[in-house]
Order: sequence, then C-alpha cells, then structure tokens
Amino acid sequence: MSWNRPTLLVLLGSLATLAMATAPAPLWDEDEARFAAIARTMVETGDWVVPTFNGTLAVDKPVLMHWCMAACMKVFGVNEFAARLPSVIATLLTALALLRAGRRWFDDTTGVVAALAYVGCLLVSIEAHAATPDAILTALTAWATLMVAEAIMPGADGKLTRMRIATALAAGLALGLAVVCKGPIGFVGPLAVLAPWAWWLAVDRRLLAAPTGGPLPMRIARVTLPAVGDAVSALRPVAMICGVILAAAPWYTAVGMRTDGEWIKGFFFVHNVGRFMAPMEKHGGGALFHPLAMLVGFYPWSCFLPFAAVVAAWRVATRTIEGPAGRAIILLLVWLTVWVGAFSAAATKLPNYVLPAYPAAAFLVAAIGVDAARRAATAGWPHPRWMATGLASLVFGGVATAATVLIASRHGLPGAEPAALLAVVPLAGAAVCAACATRRPLTALTAFTVTGLIYAALAVGPAQAWLARANTLPGFVQTVQAGRDEPVRIGTYLLSSPNVVFYADQRVTQIGDGQLDAVAAFLAAGPDAVLLVPEQHFAAIESRLPPGVGIVNRTRPVFRSHDIVAVGHRIPTAVRTAAVDEEPNR
Repeated sequence: MSWNRPTLLVLLGSLATLAMATAPAPLWDEDEARFAAIARTMVETGDWVVPTFNGTLAVDKPVLMHWCMAACMKVFGVNEFAARLPSVIATLLTALALLRAGRRWFDDTTGVVAALAYVGCLLVSIEAHAATPDAILTALTAWATLMVAEAIMPGADGKLTRMRIATALAAGLALGLAVVCKGPIGFVGPLAVLAPWAWWLAVDRRLLAAPTGGPLPMRIARVTLPAVGDAVSALRPVAMICGVILAAAPWYTAVGMRTDGEWIKGFFFVHNVGRFMAPMEKHGGGALFHPLAMLVGFYPWSCFLPFAAVVAAWRVATRTIEGPAGRAIILLLVWLTVWVGAFSAAATKLPNYVLPAYPAAAFLVAAIGVDAARRAATAGWPHPRWMATGLASLVFGGVATAATVLIASRHGLPGAEPAALLAVVPLAGAAVCAACATRRPLTALTAFTVTGLIYAALAVGPAQAWLARANTLPGFVQTVQAGRDEPVRIGTYLLSSPNVVFYADQRVTQIGDGQLDAVAAFLAAGPDAVLLVPEQHFAAIESRLPPGVGIVNRTRPVFRSHDIVAVGHRIPTAVRTAAVDEEPNR
C-alpha cells in the first residue's frame, strides 16, 4: 500500500461523509445561536478580545471558537455554514491525527479504520456540524496527546524517550489553544492522560530491570518515585507549560484587563467550579450517565467498545501485546478512563462533554477489530458471540432509529416519517457483514466501517433538513420584521432564546417575569416595536398593552406545547399577508 493511499482513503471517506451530513439549516441548538451571535458581533465591531452577547459580557466560553467562526464569517458571510465550518474542519483534522498514529504504531489498515470509525459515529457527526467548541477542543487535545505520546514512546530498551524541547513547546502551544477554546480542561485533560501513562511505562521498565526477589507491592514501592522522575524528565512539563502560557496568557490577560476581572471571575468560578460542583441548566445525571450516553453516541461501534476495552486490558495484563502497539493500547485505555471518569464525577453532564474521549474509543475498536479480523481469516473469529452481538446491535440501532423518527413525527416533527427509511442502512450493513464474516473477515470490517459512515451522514443530514422545517423560530423572527415601513425593534418577554438574537440581527430587549411596566413602555415607544411572548404568558401582559397593540403573528416551535406570539401594532391584513408570503416560516 503506497504511502498516500491511506491518506486519500481517509480524506475521501471523511469529506464525503461530512459533506453528505451538511444541510442548509438554521441554527438549532441554543448554544449554536449564542456562539454564532458572539462571533458576528466580533466581525461587526472589530473587538476580537471581549466576547459579548446581545450587548452583555459573555463569560460561558473562551474565545477561540468565536475567532474561528468570525474568521469564516469574514470569508463566507454571516450565515449558518460559516458558523459550523470550524467544527467540520476540526473533525477532519482529528481523523488525520488518528490515521497518523494508527499507521505509526500499528499499520495502514488500523489507521484508516480508526480515522473512519471516528468520523462515522453518531455523536461525532452531530458535533462536526454544530457551531460549538467541542469538535475544536477534541482536535487540539487529540493532536497534542498523540504528539507527546509519539515523542516519548520508549525505544527498544523500554526506556522513555526524552521529548525534544521544540516538540514540547509545540504540544504546549496546541494545549494552550485548547485552553483558549474551553478553559483549563484543555490542558489538564491531556496532562492527566499522559502523566500516568508515562509513569506506568517507567514503572514497568524498572520492574523488569529490578531484582525479582520480594513481594510485588514492595518491588513497586521501590520503583515508584524513580519512575516519577523518569516521567517528568520525558514529558518536559516546564517547556509544555511555557507553550501553554505563550498561547493562552495574552488573551486571558487582555480580557481580564478589559473587563476589570469580570470575565475571569464569571468563567472560572461559575462555568468551571460551579458546573463541576452542581448541575447547571438542569443538565445533571448519575455516575453512569456518560458510559451509557456513549453507547448511543458511539453507535454503530458502541457494542464493540466494551469488548475492545476488555480484550485490550487482558492482553496488557498478560503481556500478549507489547512493543509500541502494546504501549499505545495502554495509552488508549488511560485516555478513555480519564476523560469519561473525570466528567462522570462532575455534577453537570452533557453527552458532548466526553467527545475528547471518542478518538481513543475509535482507535481502540480499530486496533482490536483489525486484529480480530486477521485472526478470523486463519482461525475463525475470536469471541464469535461478541461478533454476533455487534451485528445484532447494528440491527437494533436501525429499528430504534425508525421508532424514534416515527415517535418524533407524532410529537413535534410532522411529516418526518420518510426519514424512518434510514433504518435500511444498518439493516443492510448487518446483512453484508454477516455474509462476509466467515470467508472474508476484513471485507466484513470494511462493510461495517462504510455502514457507519453512511448512517452518520444520513442520520445528521436529513435530520438537519427535517429539523429546519420544524424549527420555525428563525424564520418567524424574520417574518415579523417584514411588511413595515421602518426597521422593527424586537423584544422578548419570558423568552430568552439566542435564536431570536441571532436572527433578529440587532440587540434584543429582554424583559423578565413581572416587569409589566417595561412591557408597556417598550410597546408604547413606537409602532416599530414587536414583542415575542410565549402564548401561555400573554394573558399576564394583555391588560397593559397600549391601544392598537395585539397579537400580529404566531408560530409553534418544535417540541413546544404552546405558540410563540408576536405582539405589536397591527398592520393591514393585506400587507401582513404579503410579507408572510415573501418570507414564510422555515
């Protein structure tokens, strides 16, 4: 296999999948609209230091994601594609990192499968098309982790290689950018993976070289401290920290000075310590939340992940896999354990929080899966029950997909029933894999990989299209601005949707509960005022409406049990109808 063929396969497979899953759809998640609005403000004001949302300081995330979006908006205009493009690019870069590491530590096939397994799992495909920081953070942490691991990987003598200062600085710069992307976790997370992994390898080498007499706990105790010194020497933490400071300190210092420390206090104490200590925004869950969420997010590979982890741990414990491949397997096990374990301990939980663990998961199932397929070619599948269970889970996922679509079509997504045909992909994939499993095991693995890519692309692309039809709020905001002789001032009452801010393309007056005088004043200020109100709260303000003001339009957002109504000065029916015809709800 030529040197560039694996790269070409990964590029073509990844780009085709990412392109198929890209649909022209309005921003969906509330975070997407908020982050895109911050980036647009940077483009419009030229202030790329202090992130602001709707005229207020935005302290929930650092600035790298906003910079990436704003740069794309400079090139492609202020639109959804530009806001989501950084995540697409970051996902492709992560796949290339896995390809490189897989080829270096295993072989070409493992590298290709690892890269495409990552792109072809459900949560990665979703995050690759979301205007959020997670895909960017994952790319930076994956590249830094693999870069450092490659640099200190022991040689033939088993001794950790001391990383070059230039490499340590480069890794530190990547980790510094990760800190500018999502905060301290961008540095702490990879370091929490690399440090114990390096220490483990150092302990193992010293144990093999030490006298064999005495109990194992005593032997480990004798080499523990020297092994710490070996790990620290190999990792060059001072050089890495210097790289982190060079990348992160300038912006953190500037935003702290510009905001008199308010951004620093809000981000670190509320959105870091606060999120860890207590659930925020009702995003809580038990200790098993993230492992269980990965069974969905890592589909269709999720059934093989526990199997791969068990087999890998057994081979490490029995020393049936050694050399660079064995040490890489240890790295992947530590990588998974640290990221999933750390966020399982946090009080606030969301499935995307452990996205940085997905590269390790994809790499692990690829390494074990390719090895199993090669063994099957000569001696039959090892652990055939797991193979059968994996195909059964592929079928189950298809059935679950169809059921989910049909249920959603009855509860907020009318007309989405044709999307249930997506179930055909995993069903057909399982049939092809089963047909090839006995005589052509590697072909079966290829078919499974392709099935994952097609499913991920179609699950996200058509889903975006159907959600675009049901996500009426963006089009509604634009509709209520049409049909008037002067620009409309948008306000909201008990509606804090960032979608309103982004699609109104102006500063939105947000009025809180019980502020009826503010409602009356806003609507009385002129005929250009339009207030968006959840219908169930309209009765509370109806008595305070100025003469000639009432409900001028309404829409039903997806999965909501009440309409959102637009309250403003009534305009002639003919004019309003023409405006709605020109800009229908999307």
